Amino acid sequence: MKTVYLRYSSEEEIPAGPCIRKRKLVKYYTRETLAAVLAAATLLDGESIPAQTPFYYASADVENFDCFREVFEKFSGAGIRGFDAERYLAFAPPTSQFKIMRNMVPCFVSIENALTGDNNVIVDSASALLYAALTAPSPGRVLLGAGFLHADDSVEVGFALAEPGEFAGHPLLGTDAPAIEIFKA
Repeated sequence: MKTVYLRYSSEEEIPAGPCIRKRKLVKYYTRETLAAVLAAATLLDGESIPAQTPFYYASADVENFDCFREVFEKFSGAGIRGFDAERYLAFAPPTSQFKIMRNMVPCFVSIENALTGDNNVIVDSASALLYAALTAPSPGRVLLGAGFLHADDSVEVGFALAEPGEFAGHPLLGTDAPAIEIFKA
């Protein structure tokens, strides 16, 4: 099993620039996306993986609500109280809408690495992420990833490339541990 774990404080710049090929998409990236693209590129450097490699990613609950702050300020200025999804869509810039979609981080990792195989986005569960790997529908290795964007703008990401059987008996199977814990060894 090959793994990568990266952590960046809120003050640290994430040096993902050299591994980004689809530069037009960067405006939609969060710090988690930047770190995930960098971690995946680091892990896959020198690896030859088929496009059909299964890829499963777990994203933590979003603690960073900067993308909402601007919209709530517009709501307040317009005299709107409470959250209304229809009005949110009218007020939120498209770049902010993309940044809060759970599947955007793994989508961008897939785009950058030309991955077209089976995939799934999991809400911050180490056990669910490991079970996804164990039940991958194709032979060969699977790519697992997890990320957590904290309220202070610090970010953690981890990736693993392994045979599904390597996850059998993992100590986090059946637990309620956050997915990022798989990679903090």
